[in-house]
Amino acid sequence: MLRLFFTLGVIFCCFAGYGKTARNLSYYIEFAKTSSPLLHDYKGRIEIQQMEEQRLKAVYIRSKLELNGEFLFVPIISKDGGKTSFLWNAQNGTDYYGYDLGESSGHLYAGFTWTQPLLGGGLYEASRKQTEIQAAIQSNNMRLEKHQLERTVTEQYLLCLLDKSLVGLADSVRRVLQQQELIVQELVQDGILRQSDLHLLAIEKAANYDLKTASWQSYCTHLSDLNILCGITDTAKVELDAVCLFPEIKNNPISLFLEQYRLDSLNVAANLRVFKLQYKPRLNLFVNGGLQVSNYTHVYRHLGWNAGLTFSWTIFDGRQKRWQEQQMQVQMRTISAYKAHERFQNEEHKKKCLSEMQLYGERLNALCGQLSEYDTVLVNYLKEIRAGQRSVVDYITVLRNKIQAERDYVTLQTNRQLLIAAYNYWNW
Repeated sequence: MLRLFFTLGVIFCCFAGYGKTARNLSYYIEFAKTSSPLLHDYKGRIEIQQMEEQRLKAVYIRSKLELNGEFLFVPIISKDGGKTSFLWNAQNGTDYYGYDLGESSGHLYAGFTWTQPLLGGGLYEASRKQTEIQAAIQSNNMRLEKHQLERTVTEQYLLCLLDKSLVGLADSVRRVLQQQELIVQELVQDGILRQSDLHLLAIEKAANYDLKTASWQSYCTHLSDLNILCGITDTAKVELDAVCLFPEIKNNPISLFLEQYRLDSLNVAANLRVFKLQYKPRLNLFVNGGLQVSNYTHVYRHLGWNAGLTFSWTIFDGRQKRWQEQQMQVQMRTISAYKAHERFQNEEHKKKCLSEMQLYGERLNALCGQLSEYDTVLVNYLKEIRAGQRSVVDYITVLRNKIQAERDYVTLQTNRQLLIAAYNYWNW
């Protein structure tokens, strides 16, 4: 009795929780993309790369204005004139303890420095192309993540549809058993069948009821997992639309999975170009202006400015550039190896999916033939039962086999759809 109450409660909860609001696969895929934190992360990285391009422009091309200053005091203990005293910033002295005032004396500097790079255009252009490549890498990562989400959500959605189909199958079996129960009741009353035959049908109804309950529980679990995967928090009653997937025909012969390796190669080459540009001559124009004094009398007379050029050119660096080039070659070989392995795996996955899809198609055709034979046998058995020539046990045995075949058929259909989803994922 407790088990009966439990199963009734589970079914009531499932029916109460999921109702008539129709939702399709596209709804869940779009919701998953919207709520994915990783996609938001990639989008933010792209925006950061765009901001980085403007920062590099400011570093290599635009001028810079700095406000700076320095105040230095040199205290001494003076004994000039036979009197000992502490001077916090002496300008001169002959008899004292402290730093040599001829070598170090207090001074004050306050002003600004304006600097304008004159040869930064090449370095900026190389750095700009590097940031564009890095932004393209993030965009490609976003595409890969969206593609992965589409596959994951599709697979979870198909599992929900499988449970839904099994529930529908249990309902159809219940209706068949109810019809047979009415027929058997009439035959029992006519003395053709025994009361135990009715008990057998009751047992089958209870077993079918348990299968339906298990399917509903699985449906509830899979749908809850689908909502979690997509970031859906509402508890609206839903009815999932059916979906029928087909292998997608690809026009582009090159897999888009290989795009990430092309971008990685470009990024390595761009890093090397930026590294080499530090060996180009660097020329900056600067202007300094402000106050600079070491004697604090007539401070106002020491306001001034100066200007000049700074030049630097790296002639020898201990062969750092050579080692950097060798590192790039190793990175390129590694990327090529990953690319070849990815191409191999991609082709093998597609071949495997196509081969298994063909086998599933053959098995589905065979099951269709079996189900047709089962229908014929059940019709003949029912006629023989009415004539008293066949027992209900034989009918139930065949019915059980048919139900199992129908469950296998539904499961095979879902597995084939999952294979199509996997093939479309790799054939991208």
